[in-house]
Amino acid sequence: MGSEMPDILLRDVSPELKRQIEDLAHGHNRSLSSEIKMLLKSALSQSTRARGVRLTGGLGTKLKGLISAEDWTDDFVQPRDKSERPLPTFE
Repeated sequence: MGSEMPDILLRDVSPELKRQIEDLAHGHNRSLSSEIKMLLKSALSQSTRARGVRLTGGLGTKLKGLISAEDWTDDFVQPRDKSERPLPTFE
């Protein structure tokens, strides 16, 4: 008794993307369908953790969430505190 596998239809794939996947499939001696399944499995395995799927993003996403959108730029640098403080003692 075999189980039926569902199909996925992917629309609007650019000719360049299809050619790249076909080239990969040819290089790996796989069918186009098998190559796409391997690419999907690889992408999914990279986006999961040992304890399950990462739903909220990583540390970088969380850190970026601490800064308001209007203050965020690609070169964001937190200003340093330049106030005078006593030097620490190590006694």
